[in-house]
Amino acid sequence: MGDGLHDGPGGEGESQSRYHAGLSRPRCVYCPDPQYTDEAREAKLQGKVTLRVLVGADGRAAQIHLVQGIGLGLDERAEQAIRGWKFVPAHDAAHRAVPYWVTVETVFRLF
Repeated sequence: MGDGLHDGPGGEGESQSRYHAGLSRPRCVYCPDPQYTDEAREAKLQGKVTLRVLVGADGRAAQIHLVQGIGLGLDERAEQAIRGWKFVPAHDAAHRAVPYWVTVETVFRLF
């Protein structure tokens, strides 16, 4: 991780910078669960949605890319929820907030 030409903060992404020791990961401090769609509930659909999220230096989701979805509107609901999440951003060795790519898995289960 962090050795490729396009490794960005955290070792992944589109930046030309490389991974550096002392880089902390972001952590979510306000992360409400996404809501089911009526269609998914009626179909009794369960599963997980996997997203790649660029957490900006401001602690917000700057970019969200769907990696694996399950359909019936749950992919969009997961993305919508993450757009409202608040993170403590990643910090470099000099304690500056930096953007960082993370993978988020949202699990949808009916009880």
